[in-house]
Formats: sequence, structure tokens, C-alpha cells
Amino acid sequence: MLPVRAIVLAAGQGKRMKSSRPKVLHEVMGRAILSRVMDAVGALGLEHLHIVVGHSSEVVNEFVDKNPPICPFSTHLQSPQLGTGHAVMQVVPALENFTGTLLVTVGDAPVLQSDTLAKLLATHRETKAVVTALSTVVPDAKNYGRMVRDQDGKVRGIVEDKDCSPGEKLITEVNTGIYCIEWPAAAAGLSSLSCDNRQKEYYLTDLVAWAYHHKHVTETVVLTDFREVCGINSRVELAEATVHLRDITATKLALESGVTIIDPRSTWIAPEVTIGEETVVLPGCYLIGNIEIGAGCHIGPYTVMKGRVKVGNGSSVVNSHMNDSTIGENCKVGPFAHMREGNSVGDNSKVGNFVELKKAQVGNKSNVSHLSYIGDATLGNNVNIGAGTITANYDHLTKKKARTVINDGASTGSNSVLVAPVELGVEAVVAAGSVVNKAVPDGALAVARAKQSNLEGWSEKRKRIT
Repeated sequence: MLPVRAIVLAAGQGKRMKSSRPKVLHEVMGRAILSRVMDAVGALGLEHLHIVVGHSSEVVNEFVDKNPPICPFSTHLQSPQLGTGHAVMQVVPALENFTGTLLVTVGDAPVLQSDTLAKLLATHRETKAVVTALSTVVPDAKNYGRMVRDQDGKVRGIVEDKDCSPGEKLITEVNTGIYCIEWPAAAAGLSSLSCDNRQKEYYLTDLVAWAYHHKHVTETVVLTDFREVCGINSRVELAEATVHLRDITATKLALESGVTIIDPRSTWIAPEVTIGEETVVLPGCYLIGNIEIGAGCHIGPYTVMKGRVKVGNGSSVVNSHMNDSTIGENCKVGPFAHMREGNSVGDNSKVGNFVELKKAQVGNKSNVSHLSYIGDATLGNNVNIGAGTITANYDHLTKKKARTVINDGASTGSNSVLVAPVELGVEAVVAAGSVVNKAVPDGALAVARAKQSNLEGWSEKRKRIT
């Protein structure tokens, strides 16, 4: 089977976005539009990915270098931007020794699914076509190019909206800008494109008419749901694409993974998120990033997870915020817990209400139940942190942070302050209200507070003064 390469057209400016950021770098469900397109084409096992850049090319190039696709890639500058055909022409020098299929796609369709591209590629190969176009039927053709068919139903050309006759304007089957092209069989057609049209641009769509008139096999695949291939030209369309991607993801999780999503319309889950069977996701959750949630969990309501997050089987996260953190199996988090970056919590542990963790490693069967800040700390197994305990880890003068170590079985009383660097030994105990700045040996009780004294009659004296 001949190899496959892809060309992603990402040179557009997107003036209607009203933004200094290139259109393809705006985000949909936590990832740039361009990244989502690269994911979709990259899943096909490409030999190489060619990305055509233009507007703000240096910014797009930097982004791709930092967020590369899973296959080898290169970028190609289109300047000036003279149409889609001209964009593909910029890649031709890199195709000198290539024989195979070129998958060409727009770079601003973040909802595009790899399954759709795989179907397009399969049809192209099965029919031995030179050009296969992906089309769809829309309720309002707007400014899309129309698919014009002959009396036998074969597509004989694609006419851009500005070049349509009144009769062609009525066609609702439109071009998506996504094609499979056999190379080098279509090279002559690409080189023959002209800019003799109202836009004075080289249309890649004209390649379909060239193939048809030269008796090459031309095919189409008609996509059922047009929303999957809608391009992004405004922030309104960006929001619409986000909603559609949310709906696709929720449906897949329910049908393929056995996940219960109580209210899909109020729940936002990115496609990268994996969730195990029998997990229930309650309303108001926002799960964005490389998140892995186990089986039998309860998530939400109103839980936010971002970045790299892992939740073990049987755990619950209620009304809380997690970022780049891991919790084990059968844990309880929240309500109103805040797990900042770099945390790991062992099995059967609890992070309770109004607790903040940051770069904390918590062992198994340990509890940080309420009203505490644990930062830059290591907690062993069976540790109990009393209400209001904080680790004083930051020196604002030196701008440095120090670490607290709390060993197995240790506990702190309410309103304790542990001034780092400090270590509590195995089964050490800190008395309530203590400020500890020295190591506490194994099994010892640390009391670090002023001795209590009672002043008899103090209230009556105060009344007489006032």
C-alpha cells in the first residue's frame, strides 16, 4: 500500500476573529484549532505532515515546534496568499520523490474526526481515484463552494460561491476543502491551475474539474453532519464548534465507555479525557486536558480538572479544582478543595473542604480533612492533618521555598503551623495551636505555644474602664 502524507492549510489570517492571535491558534476545549486538526490527520499513520503557513508564520512555526504532531513534519511558507491551489503548490518541491496519496485539509476545522478522514482515504483507495473530495449537505450554503454533478451523479466540478450562476447558488451540497489526491498523477492538474476568476486566486477546487475532464476517476464522500467540518471564521463559530465537540465527546463516553453524564449540556469534557465504566459525571464539570478517570468514580458537581490529572477507581471529586495532580483509588476530594500542580495522593486518602495542596505527596490512608494549606510537603501513610494546619513553606525575603516532611502515623492538632524546612517523625504529634520550626522525634509530642494564664475579674475591670 502506497504511503500517505497530509497537507494542512494554515496560512489564513482570520480577520473576523478580531484578534492579534493567528486564527488556527485559538483554542477549542483546551487545545489549539491547529493541534486538533494535526491530531485528526496524524491518527492515519502518516509518512509526513506538511503544514502551510502564511499570516504570522513565525508565531505558527514556533507553536508547531513546541507542540509537534506525532509524525515527521515540515512547514512551508505561502507568501503572498493566492488561494488554496497556490498553498498546495508551496509543498510541491518537497514531493519530488513521493509517490502515494496526499490528504489535503483546511487548518481551521477543530471538530474534524479521524474516522471521517479514514473513510475518505479508504474510498479513495478502493475506487483508485485520482481526486476524492469530501462534501456535505448544509441548510444554508452561505459562501461555500458548490458540488456540481453531471447527469450520472458524478461530480464534474466545484464552483466557488462568488463564481456561481443563479442555478448553482441553489445547490446545498458543498465542498469542505478536504481531499485525497493521488501523487504524482495529479501533478499536471495542479500545475495547470489558473487565477482567471473573480478572486484572482488559484483554487484547489479546480483540480476536481481537471480530473473529470481528463477522464480520471473522481469520487466524493458525503459527510452526514456538516458541523464536523465547519471552519472557524469568528468567535461565534468558535463557540459553536466547541459545543459540537462537547456533544461528540459526551456521546462517545456514554456509548463506548459506559459513563453516565447527568446533564451533557452543562458538562464540558475534552476528547482527550478517558473515563472508566460506571463513573458518574454530575452537572457543571469542566474537564480539559490529558485526564484519566477510573471506573466507579463520582465527579462533580461543579468540578474543574485541567492539565494532566489522574483519578483512581472508586474515587470522588466534589465541587473542587484539580490541576496536574494524581489521586489514588477510593479517595475523597472536596467539596471546595483546590489541588494545584504537582500533587499525588495515595489510596484511601481524603482531601477535604477548603484544603489547598501544592506540590504535596500524600501517602495511603492519610487525611487532610479541612481548612488547611499543605505546600511543598511529603506526607507518609496514616497521617492525620488537623483543621487549620498550614505548612509555612515560603520565605518572602529570599524568595525560596522549603519542604516539610511528615512521616507515617504522625498527626497535627488544629491551627498548627509547620515552618519549613521541618520534619515530623513516625507517629509524632503536634499539639493544637503550636508553631513548630524544629524536628519532632519519632513518637514525641511537640508543644510550641505560650503557657496559658487566666486573669481573674478581667471582664468586670474592662467594663468599668469603658
